[in-house]
Amino acid sequence: MEPFKLVITGAFNTGKSTFIRSLSDINAVNTDKATSSPDEQRIKANTTVAMDYGRVRLDDYTLQLFGTPGQTRFDFMRDILAKNMDGFLVLVDLSQPATIDDAATILAQFRDHGEVPYAVVANKSDLNTVISQAELRQQLNLSPEIHIYLCTATDKNSVREVVRRFLRDAHK
Repeated sequence: MEPFKLVITGAFNTGKSTFIRSLSDINAVNTDKATSSPDEQRIKANTTVAMDYGRVRLDDYTLQLFGTPGQTRFDFMRDILAKNMDGFLVLVDLSQPATIDDAATILAQFRDHGEVPYAVVANKSDLNTVISQAELRQQLNLSPEIHIYLCTATDKNSVREVVRRFLRDAHK
């Protein structure tokens, strides 16, 4: 079976790199550089500037994991990484509602790359969340058949369960 190219995308600081590191069977490759703006530096010291890459064997699948940068100045990398993808996951941070507007923009960008299965991953669901799944669905204007999965990207079991559910739902 051909490897399944899964793109992990989302806004700045939603947990994409952590998600890939938690899932990957190999040491994930990353292109982290120091954050450049004072606003970003207050949030975290490093950020992805090109992509993250990991690989995992999960059930009957071999997945190639490609993580996109979160900042809008790297939008062009999202288009590059989306080429020939088999599916994508958009991460949002349930504790940071500001990431939801960015997620809506990213969803539109990825939908332009053709019909592939996708879902929204509501990360940091273990923290005090300020938005419900119903509100998230409404704000992202998601149709009922698009799944929203709760996740904690730092928890390997949580991440693996999300990807298993996504693969199962995508191949119904």
